[in-house]
Amino acid sequence: MATWSALTEYVRTKYKVSEETPNSLKLIFDLGNLRSQVVFLWRMSLLDNTEEWVQIESPFGRMGSVDLNGAVRALDETVCGGIGVMGDFVTVRHAAPLLNLDINELERPLILVTAMADNLERQFTGGDAF
Repeated sequence: MATWSALTEYVRTKYKVSEETPNSLKLIFDLGNLRSQVVFLWRMSLLDNTEEWVQIESPFGRMGSVDLNGAVRALDETVCGGIGVMGDFVTVRHAAPLLNLDINELERPLILVTAMADNLERQFTGGDAF
């Protein structure tokens, strides 16, 4: 995938897109056991818009309501993703450059971020708001 446009075309054919803007896609995954997880794909630009990246991000709690130290430590052995913030929400986030992105470099992190966010949400909030 060399561009954001190519990535969005691929995602539209593979997943149900809940919302779309020129620089984002919102996906909602049914994880079974009456749980779901919201995941955003963001178009990120570096170097004066000459380099495109995709950021995969999934919220798992509200700032001030999540034990950030515990959440960071819960991700200490992960190979993909880290803690981020999106507005008032704490998220699991991963990013990759689009220029030479192979499909597995999107698919596997998408699965990992989704699962990690759901696990952290269950562990630190006890609910399923996202």
